[in-house]
Amino acid sequence: MTVKSKILYILADSLKEMKTIVPAFFIATLIGVTLEFYLPSEIAFVVLGENPFLSIPLATVIGIILPIPRYATYPIAFSLFKKGASIGTIFALISGEVILGSPDRDIMELKYFGWKAFLTRLALCTAFVVLGGLVAEALL
Repeated sequence: MTVKSKILYILADSLKEMKTIVPAFFIATLIGVTLEFYLPSEIAFVVLGENPFLSIPLATVIGIILPIPRYATYPIAFSLFKKGASIGTIFALISGEVILGSPDRDIMELKYFGWKAFLTRLALCTAFVVLGGLVAEALL
């Protein structure tokens, strides 16, 4: 394989990957901007900022169930931060998003280690993200 063909292969493969990433990032940015303009600050602050003992676990659960790629969480988190969500809550949202990961990884984990290991990891990761959010809230 020549250098030119390698470069062309890399460019073609990169463009193919961008077909997946760009639309997901666009949709996440659209959601983030929509939240920024239409979500009342009072709701964002009450739900995601006033009481860290409520908002951090809530943000962790929201992060876990968000059906978007990891990189797409940031525009949504930023818009919530601009609306008044605390830094610990944003930490929990972003960190909670990585707990379940991708369906293929979770299926492999279930196949090789079973439900007990999967649920144990889920519970421990959730607890540590909540604890990390509270620590971030206290330190920042």
